[in-house]
Amino acid sequence: MKAENIIDALNDVNDRFLADGDAPVRRRRTARWLGVMAAVLAVCMVLAVPALAVAYTDMGYTIMYALSPAMAQSLKPVNETCEKNGVRMTVDSAVIENNTAYIRIAMTDLEGDLFDDTLDLCDSYDIKKGFDASVVGGTCALEDYDEDTRTAVFLTQLAPLDGTLIQPGKVTFRLWELSGHTALQDTPVQGVDLSAVGEAADTVSMEASFFNADKEQFADRTIDCLPLGQTIVEICPGAEVSGLGWIDGKLHVQIRTDSGTSGIVYLAEAPEDGMDEGDIFAWARSPQYVGDHRMVCEDFIFDVSPDEAAALTLCGWFMIHSDPVQGPWEVTFPLE
Repeated sequence: MKAENIIDALNDVNDRFLADGDAPVRRRRTARWLGVMAAVLAVCMVLAVPALAVAYTDMGYTIMYALSPAMAQSLKPVNETCEKNGVRMTVDSAVIENNTAYIRIAMTDLEGDLFDDTLDLCDSYDIKKGFDASVVGGTCALEDYDEDTRTAVFLTQLAPLDGTLIQPGKVTFRLWELSGHTALQDTPVQGVDLSAVGEAADTVSMEASFFNADKEQFADRTIDCLPLGQTIVEICPGAEVSGLGWIDGKLHVQIRTDSGTSGIVYLAEAPEDGMDEGDIFAWARSPQYVGDHRMVCEDFIFDVSPDEAAALTLCGWFMIHSDPVQGPWEVTFPLE
């Protein structure tokens, strides 16, 4: 453990808390001491027992990351390759261009029969950064597949939602599982009559994401959504409509999927029409459990009138995943 790493991490914490020069003196002092106390506590944890034993166990890293992402990432060792269960994960590249981070992660099938060009990360990845993750939006999608080497390359893009700068530093990419999939595209949902949907009798509060097509930005806020309902119709294996209702003048369509299926629903003028940008006004997502079985419950929200909805068709775009290959795989690398 290098002393300069600890000092640098302490400086990161103090600078972050002292950056607000307009704050009242008492609040600045309180923030300063909170920052110092958090940093000292983390350092004491590191020094109390062998450094690697604390910092790089899952629990030790999680605690340090909660106290200070900058500290946790500064102490995390660089490791750009990870192999497990017949799959190798490597970092192809990681750069910052025009305030957007572009990270390419390669997954190689070492056994030759674990996946093909339909590989999907199943939304089971996590990206740890040394800066505020709450103001950063991102995507991760399959960019390329080499059949000869059975290597799939995924491109992850991270961009700030509030105009702040992405800071160079270490990034940790962790993946729990992956699998191939079968795509079900632009398929009308049978058995749903949008002209017969009534007002929702009950609601629950959930955080929903709203997409601004003009600014190409997401914004989150808490709104009323449908409570978890019962199966109305099955869309495909692992996906079903579990709720329909009007809330505050918006049409809510609730979809419940299990861990092997993911996708969206949208409204179209005819079953053969694809999805146009802006059809989905917003969506809210929440995990649900039936016993030990994890499911995802999502409200897809549409800004249409009852008359407009009656003339439209509910369609779906879903991916049905094959049996997953379990990890986890983890790499840590510099982002510059």
